[in-house]
Amino acid sequence: MQLRLVHEGPDSVDRLASEQVWLEHLAGRHHLAVPVPRAWSDGSLISPRLMHRDGSAWHASAFSWVEGRHLDRGLDSAQMRRAGAFLAHMHRANEDAPAGLADRRPVWWIPRLFELATTLRDIVQQRAMLPPGISPAVAAELRRTHDAIAVAHAALPDGARYAGLVHTDAHWQNLRFGDQRVGLVDFEDFATGRFMLDLACLWGKVEDRPHSDRLLDAMLEGYDRVSPLPTGHLHDLHVMLAFRRFDYAGWVLSWPRLDLHAWGPALLRGVGRYVDRHLTS
Repeated sequence: MQLRLVHEGPDSVDRLASEQVWLEHLAGRHHLAVPVPRAWSDGSLISPRLMHRDGSAWHASAFSWVEGRHLDRGLDSAQMRRAGAFLAHMHRANEDAPAGLADRRPVWWIPRLFELATTLRDIVQQRAMLPPGISPAVAAELRRTHDAIAVAHAALPDGARYAGLVHTDAHWQNLRFGDQRVGLVDFEDFATGRFMLDLACLWGKVEDRPHSDRLLDAMLEGYDRVSPLPTGHLHDLHVMLAFRRFDYAGWVLSWPRLDLHAWGPALLRGVGRYVDRHLTS
């Protein structure tokens, strides 16, 4: 059993409820190995308000455990093929998704880019303080990078073949490999977005490993066996890889200090090069 805790807010109950609807759809109708909502003793799926000693309020949901283990360095072509197939099955579940569900989830693109771009704009224009450890040159490069990603995204094809409800964080640590099935956990941030984002989350974590091209081919092969890849999928994937790295930059900038993890400042300095490489692929 696992618990999902959400700070009480205007949309906290709906966030939990919409997550439950999607997971029940994936597990019940499409037989995918995902966490399944469990009822409390009174039959409700969402707890009443839970008060913490510090005065904060929360709501909670309970979910079943997904059997299996994440494989870290043991991830090979066969497992990437299985993972790609799982993601394709999950994306195809959009075809009969519960009515109105997508409207209850955020869009995994514009809000996050806008929030970070606004921060960078204010830093570049000296209306906001530079975080300790980031130079004006790095801030300006991040702002340029944002604009390049936005232009690339605007040119991507749209429609149900390319976008729908996605996990947004489908890397190997959230995958569960069993003997018979592949599972996926942590749907807290599932949203509407491009299908290639989920593949970018998976491959982006292993792209620097030896023979990563084989892992990429295996992931795409597994996906294509279930749901034929659309025209332009590789360019779409590279744009999503660029966005994923830019999104990481936003996370680093949100830290209380940039050296919270040693790799943070280096990631910020390298975002421009990484994005340019993928946008020209």
